[in-house]
Amino acid sequence: MSRSTATLEIHADTIQQDPLISALMLEGRFDAEGLPLVLAEIEKNRAGGSIRFLIDLENVSFIGSAGIGIFLSLVEELNSDGGGVVFLNVPDAIKRIFEVLNVLEFLQIRDDREEAIQHLLTEETLNQT
Repeated sequence: MSRSTATLEIHADTIQQDPLISALMLEGRFDAEGLPLVLAEIEKNRAGGSIRFLIDLENVSFIGSAGIGIFLSLVEELNSDGGGVVFLNVPDAIKRIFEVLNVLEFLQIRDDREEAIQHLLTEETLNQT
């Protein structure tokens, strides 16, 4: 399924290995205009039972502070609920923003989709409290 604003598109699906993993692929600029779209997609997947998210940022050209805040809140919420979040294919420019804001230590980042899925399916991730 795809949803979009003028500057951001989201493609969502579930992962075959575990229907509780939602995969979100963001494309474009994740600024304040795209925030309601991302929040709605996260809430829809959470309402459907997803406690683990794979968020692909490969095609994101910009992320604003509100977007980073949403991601950090999601990580905290899901970790406390026994789930988790892995960010996939994070562009170098976005990684630099994460570094400058000192948030890299709170984020799981992978460049390989299968490795990201396996991380979400590990006992450690499944049993986080």
